[in-house]
Amino acid sequence: MKTKTMSALLRAVLLAAGALLAVFFFLFLPFYGTDTVRAAPEFAWAYWPCLVWAWAFAVPIFWALVPAWRVCGSIAVKGMAFTGKNARDLRTISRLAFADAVIFPAGMLIVAYLGAGSAPLTLLITPLVTFCCLAAGIVLYVLSRLVADAAALREDNDLTI
Repeated sequence: MKTKTMSALLRAVLLAAGALLAVFFFLFLPFYGTDTVRAAPEFAWAYWPCLVWAWAFAVPIFWALVPAWRVCGSIAVKGMAFTGKNARDLRTISRLAFADAVIFPAGMLIVAYLGAGSAPLTLLITPLVTFCCLAAGIVLYVLSRLVADAAALREDNDLTI
């Protein structure tokens, strides 16, 4: 597969992921919250705190799409896959994943403390989401180090006659 094709496919995946996440965070969750309020009016007070928490969790995800877009685009340009800029972008994405690993459980604890948490949700989903965020952060951090090392090797090679 050509690098331009790979880059286009990766960018298409990013666009699809961004669209699906936007639908989830900005359409599905508000509608689900509204339905929950209708079914259990005693939790109406928790609608906005839960929605704000979900949107706070979404911010690093959407923010990560920007450097991911740049990395995917650089793959199409010959010799630009292993650069210091890509290493920094991957490191930024890893930090955003680590931020979400803090935001999700913190929000869940706050919601549970306020009395709107669900014990099964807290005990099952929170560790799963936190683990996924941590795993993504670690993988992306390691990739950023590998790309940085490859960029340094390439730079040394370019200077060697």
